[in-house]
Amino acid sequence: MKKAVFFDIDGTLWNSNCEILPSTREAVRRLRENGHLAFICSGRSRSCIRNQDLLGIGFDGVIASCGTHIDFHKEVVFEELLPKEMVAHILKVTKEHQLPIVLEGPNYIYVNPDDFSDDPFVVFLREELGEDVHIIPDNIEEIAMNKFSASTVGVDLDRLKRDLGPQFELIVHTDDKVFEAIPAGHSKATGIKKVCELFEIAPEDTFAFGDSENDHEMLAFVAHGVAMGNATDETKAIADYVTTGVDEDGIANGLKRFGLI
Repeated sequence: MKKAVFFDIDGTLWNSNCEILPSTREAVRRLRENGHLAFICSGRSRSCIRNQDLLGIGFDGVIASCGTHIDFHKEVVFEELLPKEMVAHILKVTKEHQLPIVLEGPNYIYVNPDDFSDDPFVVFLREELGEDVHIIPDNIEEIAMNKFSASTVGVDLDRLKRDLGPQFELIVHTDDKVFEAIPAGHSKATGIKKVCELFEIAPEDTFAFGDSENDHEMLAFVAHGVAMGNATDETKAIADYVTTGVDEDGIANGLKRFGLI
C-alpha cells in the first residue's frame, strides 16, 4: 500500500549548517523506489524553498507556508494568498508596533533594506533568492503573500495578537526568537490533509518527521508522527516515535523503524 511521508526542512532534512547527510539522500531515494510519496512540508514560503541541493534529493511535492501552498511534480495544485485587505491590515498593525517584518509569498519575499541586516536567516535568503527579494512596495496590489514572520525581541506578543485579530495565528519559535503569522485555519496539518484528499491517501498511511513548534499539528495529525532526536521536548512529547538526531541518521533510522525502506 502506498504511503506518504512529510518532512520538515530545518533540523530535520537540514542540520544547523544546511547540510544533508548522505544517509538522508539515500533514504528518500529508497522510499520513493519502494513506491511511496515524499513531500517537503515546511513553514517556509515556496519562494524560499529553491535550494537545488535540497530539492535534488528527489521529492514528489512541496507543502509550503504552513499549508497555504502545495505543488506536486512542480505543478501548483493549491494556493491560498492573503486578500489585499488583510495585507493592508498587516502593514498597518506592524507599522504601529514599529515591527520589521518579512512578507513571504510563492514567488518572492518582501523585506525592507535596512531591516534584519544582521539576521543570519534573512542574509541567507538574500544570498539564495537574489533579485527575488523585493522591497515592501507602497502599492499592496504588487504583493502576493501567504504569511509573514518577524522577530519576537522587544515585541508585546499579546498586544500584537489582539491587534492582528482572530484571522491570524502566531507560531512562536522561542529558541530562535522569531514568530510566524499564519492565516487562521491553516497549518502543515491542513496541507497534509489537502494532499491526502487530492491523491486519495488514507490517513493511516501518513508519516511525518519534524523537530519544532510549527511541526506540532503535523505530527499530531498524521498516523505516525516522528520527532527528530534534536527536537524540542514539547515536540517529542507530541510524537509517536523519537528517532535519532538529524546528524545521527535520524531520517534513515526513522524510515527503517516503520519498514518504509
